[in-house]
Amino acid sequence: MITTRATLALIWIALAAATLQLLAGCSAARNTATQWTYTGGPYAQNVAAVLPDGKLPATLYAALNNGEICQTVDDGKTWTRLSAVAHTIHQIIQHPEIPEKLYAATGAGAFSSVDRGKTWTALHVGDPGTAVLVLCIDPWMPGVMFAGTMGKGIFRSADGGMSWSAPPNGADARLAMASVYDVSVDLAKPDVVYGAVSPLGIIRSTDAGTTWRVMTEEFTATGSGTTHILLRKNGGGTMLCGTDAGSIIKSTNGGESWIPSRNGQESDRINSLVSHPANPDLVFAGTENSIIMSTDFGTTWSTTGGDLPKIATRLAMSPAGPSAVLYAFGSGIGLRSSIDSGKTWHTADAKLGGSTVGVMASDPAGARLLAAVGTTCLAIDQTTPGGWVSAGAGINGGVVNYLTADDDEPATFYATTPGGVFMSSTNGASWQVATRTLRVSPDLVEPHPSIRTRLLAAAEQGLFVSTDRGKSWAQPRPRAVRWRVHALTFSPTNAGVILGATSNSGVILTTDGGFTWETAKYGLPADDIKAVTFDDKDPDVFYAYTAGSDCFRSLNKGLEWNRYAPPWKTSDTVRIAYDRLRPSSVVALVNNRELYYSSSGGGTWTPLINEDVNAEVLSLQWNTTTGIVYAGTVDKGVYKIWIGGNVRDLLGE
Repeated sequence: MITTRATLALIWIALAAATLQLLAGCSAARNTATQWTYTGGPYAQNVAAVLPDGKLPATLYAALNNGEICQTVDDGKTWTRLSAVAHTIHQIIQHPEIPEKLYAATGAGAFSSVDRGKTWTALHVGDPGTAVLVLCIDPWMPGVMFAGTMGKGIFRSADGGMSWSAPPNGADARLAMASVYDVSVDLAKPDVVYGAVSPLGIIRSTDAGTTWRVMTEEFTATGSGTTHILLRKNGGGTMLCGTDAGSIIKSTNGGESWIPSRNGQESDRINSLVSHPANPDLVFAGTENSIIMSTDFGTTWSTTGGDLPKIATRLAMSPAGPSAVLYAFGSGIGLRSSIDSGKTWHTADAKLGGSTVGVMASDPAGARLLAAVGTTCLAIDQTTPGGWVSAGAGINGGVVNYLTADDDEPATFYATTPGGVFMSSTNGASWQVATRTLRVSPDLVEPHPSIRTRLLAAAEQGLFVSTDRGKSWAQPRPRAVRWRVHALTFSPTNAGVILGATSNSGVILTTDGGFTWETAKYGLPADDIKAVTFDDKDPDVFYAYTAGSDCFRSLNKGLEWNRYAPPWKTSDTVRIAYDRLRPSSVVALVNNRELYYSSSGGGTWTPLINEDVNAEVLSLQWNTTTGIVYAGTVDKGVYKIWIGGNVRDLLGE
């Protein structure tokens, strides 16, 4: 079935008018939009590391990706911000004999705190700026510490981190250039230390880290790509090792030989390995797709996790007690706790922290909003009570970099990652691979709003078009040009006309629905264009907005362009959003504060709001039907503001 674009446009304009008429009956709500309001999340999606306090019950430390460190003393019911180290934190550990003393491994080195995280002092590991991935304290000699680095091997300190010695440059010089993801000291054998090192695999020291021996063969299933080590308490050399390929291997003789414990799963990296303090054979592993559990220290594995979404998860375990608490955290999960080995989970991240949201999409009616947070999606529904829920089960392949809704298929969304294109027909409840025949990793995919069978995709290799809803793909003409397209705008009156905003060729145009494209000819620099819009009264008039906040206008279908002055300076920070089905309806947020509206694609602008979002805004989402603008921010989730009454006044309705 093919629906004409003009008919679809009339339908949505009628819906928008009906909505505005409904709003007109609510006189008390008229022109009351004066400030941004928080949507209630997504909470705690940027938890980077978790540390249960070994001495204080119900006390927990959480590090956020922006370097902030928070503390709870009531097991996650409330949180207090303690401090910030202003770097990405990979791990927090506690001194085994001085519980007030904490250490943090960060992307800019190691830090120590003597007051349980209130203040921090830099520890100089290697050259300035050396990234430290993991820290370990020798419980036999607490003055001895190990720091695993990114690409510079293992550093050792004999004075509690005051000074550090470089990796030994003895029998295997490769250690000095290796990345170290885990270090563990054998509690049953003094001076025995193990490291998970890429690309060497497992290494072992029998002299407290003075010299090291490689215990696995490089580039084998038991070699490179190791991520975590778990030594069995009093296990006499029994240990598990996880890899970035999803496999787990086991040794019962200190690493001299290895047997498979779990075969590698597709895109299922082992993110963590922890054991129950009262039952050393009970082991949990956080993977890219779920939580798995073993009751016999890795001989057999089963899936656990209860009602947690099946997405990337990391784990931490409280250090003592028969009712030890298992903590799960990650993008799309926030921070959860379980006291029954993962069967049931409770939220432990109340107002802990926000998330960085750079990509959003809503359904045509504006009822459901999806927001990309790292490698997953979350959703909030305007028509039902409740907060944010996970909407990313089934998406894999890395960070979600694009979201869009299908206007012809209810509850259908598309998402792209470096691993491919995914489609959900359940409002984000589950996702499946959508375009297996497209042999590239697209930056975006867009269903045509009025030609139901057509999809368009853009990748580093250029543009691609499908006429059978993604079953087969072809490159349009001219095939040799690699336009880097990051946005497509569809004409509301002509299904053949599509404009592309590129990062290397200005604006490109097709008049046949995507099969043949050409570059805008004159006056428009080959600049990074972030948005292209249409005039509401003249289909020959286009507007283009650059990454540098410039505006250009064409009066003849993109043939010639001239600068067109918007009501802001080129030095301002500007975010542009337009309604996908009505691309002449545009909002602009200037310097995270001044909100403007244009019903003509940018021909004229009217200031609506002058109110600070109180956060750095990365993205805007605008839906004319609801009259709501959403702002995705850095570390503070999503804010919204309703401008329906203001827009109604501007349109004279």
